[in-house]
Amino acid sequence: MNTTEERAQMLYDKALTELNTYLEDMKTKPPQEIINSAYQIVNKQDLLMILESAEFTPAELNVLNELEHPLQVMYEEWLPVEDRHMEELRDSVQSYLDTRLQHRAEKLYADPSVFRYEGSYSEAREKGEVHLYRANRKRDRACIDAFTENISDANEARRMREFVQEWTQEFGHDRCKFLLGYTVQCADWDGRYSAASKREAAKTDYHITPEHDPFSEFHTNAHPCLVNYAYELLIEQERDKKKNAPKHDEPER
Repeated sequence: MNTTEERAQMLYDKALTELNTYLEDMKTKPPQEIINSAYQIVNKQDLLMILESAEFTPAELNVLNELEHPLQVMYEEWLPVEDRHMEELRDSVQSYLDTRLQHRAEKLYADPSVFRYEGSYSEAREKGEVHLYRANRKRDRACIDAFTENISDANEARRMREFVQEWTQEFGHDRCKFLLGYTVQCADWDGRYSAASKREAAKTDYHITPEHDPFSEFHTNAHPCLVNYAYELLIEQERDKKKNAPKHDEPER
């Protein structure tokens, strides 16, 4: 009776001979056929390495040694599994693309002059713009966090106006006003918000329904009086910008 080691060597020798015979036969084929067989060659070489290094049980070696062409049998067994391998490759490609697009989108929205992405997630998905949607939401989060974390200190230091100016310079007036307006609109019953703030906030549609509030995570818990004053400063900024905008000459009649 052959030992396990001898049977393992017998299996390897048989597989090596099979591979060498296949490669020699390939040398007689046209270049295109050789190229078409490249995937099979690589996989059979990998299978040979497995047969050489794996520690099979005596029963497993018996099964493998019964095969006339072990590499061909194992290769054909691999082909259905290859579909999962292709899925992994596709996932890898998609992961790369998602990462690159997300990086570019975040770089885009880091520019305060770029307006917010207005579409919903379903709209972004339909248009292939999920990366823009996510980067915009991430920027929204950074914007409202910067306000919530620093507005009280700015008030205590009596530099509210300067803070709001710096805040809008970093995140953009459009984004800052949109996010604070959401908190004002959600508390239209609160007397600490001025009538002017409530009227202005009411102009924006935040697409809130009884079943879904897409901006609930961006509600600031800063004191309403501070939110109201900051929002009024944003309204003032907008009004001054329109007032100072260059006027076009009236066309000649």
